Amino acid sequence: MATILYNQIVHTFLSNLFKGKQASPELAKWIEEANEMDNKPSTFGELVSEVTDGANLVNGKQTWELLDEFKNDVEVMKQCCDAELKTMGKANLVPAPYYFHRVAILSRKNKDYQQEIHYCELYINKVELFYSENKQKDLADVREGPTFKAICDRLPKAKSLYAK
Repeated sequence: MATILYNQIVHTFLSNLFKGKQASPELAKWIEEANEMDNKPSTFGELVSEVTDGANLVNGKQTWELLDEFKNDVEVMKQCCDAELKTMGKANLVPAPYYFHRVAILSRKNKDYQQEIHYCELYINKVELFYSENKQKDLADVREGPTFKAICDRLPKAKSLYAK
């Protein structure tokens, strides 16, 4: 009974997350493996952490757990970016744009335009690479979201400020 309930919860969560789009085959494999575990992860982040050996963790916490306390700390946000990229490499999941956007915002605030450019370009390039390598799959596309677009929109202004 617990496994059936767990499967329903995971299915509902993923359906909402991907809005009818298909999750990667790797994720489907992890869900299957998680169903075979004695101590099943209770959240999606715990599932990802389990199957990627903690690639999505910063100081032992999932990146989203650091948002309230550290959203204005550029160094922690950069660590979150690194964790998102590691998770991408191990799990074939597109990195969340929020952390890259925060680094860009904080970098501009600090007048570190080179860093802002770097993180914007890094995110854009990694996301484009992800979708070019997964184009045969019907995956949810973060490029259609407002945060990805905001990152793209920042880049020309950051380059202009850096050139001055």
